[in-house]
Amino acid sequence: MDAITLYAAPMSMYSGKVRAYFRKQGIAFNEVMPGHPSYGEKIIPQTKRGIVPVVELADGTVLQDTVDIIDHFEQSGQAKFSVYPKTPKQHLAALIIDLFGSEGLLKVAMHYRWNFLEHNKAFIELEFGDHIAPGAGPDVVRQVAEKVMKPMQAYLPLLGINEATIPAIEAQYLELLALLNKHFEQHPYLFGGQPCVADYSLMAPLYAHLSRDPYPGMIMKSQAQRVYRWVERMNAENADMPEYPGYPQQLFTDDEIPATLQAILSLIAKDFLPEVTCMVNEINQWLDNNPVEEGQCVTEKPRVKCIKQMDYPFRGNTITGMVIPYQLYMLQRITDYFDRCEQGDKSQVETFLTELDLQDFLLLKAQRRVERPRLIEVWGEAQDD
Repeated sequence: MDAITLYAAPMSMYSGKVRAYFRKQGIAFNEVMPGHPSYGEKIIPQTKRGIVPVVELADGTVLQDTVDIIDHFEQSGQAKFSVYPKTPKQHLAALIIDLFGSEGLLKVAMHYRWNFLEHNKAFIELEFGDHIAPGAGPDVVRQVAEKVMKPMQAYLPLLGINEATIPAIEAQYLELLALLNKHFEQHPYLFGGQPCVADYSLMAPLYAHLSRDPYPGMIMKSQAQRVYRWVERMNAENADMPEYPGYPQQLFTDDEIPATLQAILSLIAKDFLPEVTCMVNEINQWLDNNPVEEGQCVTEKPRVKCIKQMDYPFRGNTITGMVIPYQLYMLQRITDYFDRCEQGDKSQVETFLTELDLQDFLLLKAQRRVERPRLIEVWGEAQDD
């Protein structure tokens, strides 16, 4: 089979998620920077926005969004193993971490990249310049980098990152880092001896921003060596787990969720579930005041991420952040799976997640679904609470 084309970049948060998946699954790909002419000629006319990662298949089919890309290869039979656990507790826990890693750590990733430019600028300037002008000399690359870096820095206030909230954001990251490090002292991946969708989601922020950028990379290496090794392991084409001799290359058996992983899930309940709850409530209020048609773009334009601002609690602070309808697309995977479970499995899952204060994830639904039929988020059908 001809290699696919992956439009991505090393410093891109979500590119790391897909790249790691392809490597682990043995899926051949050619990586191309979005500054390549083919991106503007073939990709943007379909995606309607400058965004990575994007995959172009050998037949010209374009896939965009990490969920859709991974699910395509899961369903095509090209993956060596499924990244979705087959048992209900593990499957739902993995989907919750998938949402958290992909969306809940944006504040952490953006803060540690853009608020420490005295340490990071020389590195990320070349990274962003290469993204725009691959193959150009260092002087040209630095000149064009600012064009992309300024819009990215403008997201900080929109995400609620400011002097008042930074201490809480840093406290969350350091606590998460310690919990992950403790887990990886005993296990090579989140759910045992094989990566799953939860691992790939955490790779998004923990690789591109938090291990590669100089300042946060120093923190990870000095305070959480096992996490840094996990990042390396996730980028390897093999299992890469010699620190765990004899460890079976499979997920935990009997739907097990060890205490070290439960602690990470409890952090998600404390730090992220309130934000998701507010997001769903705000979207429902917005829909009450803004009638939409099925198939209508969820925002004013495809390149616009949010529909409004919202206030939500975070570690004793009130953060004013963005209401991003795309997050419903990932949240629906949790509620859809739970709705499909047999009653006995539902009771078991409810009991387990209630012990971790995560039970609300099973019921959180907006008035309308969000779908992606043609690479763009649109409002779907109405759904019951």
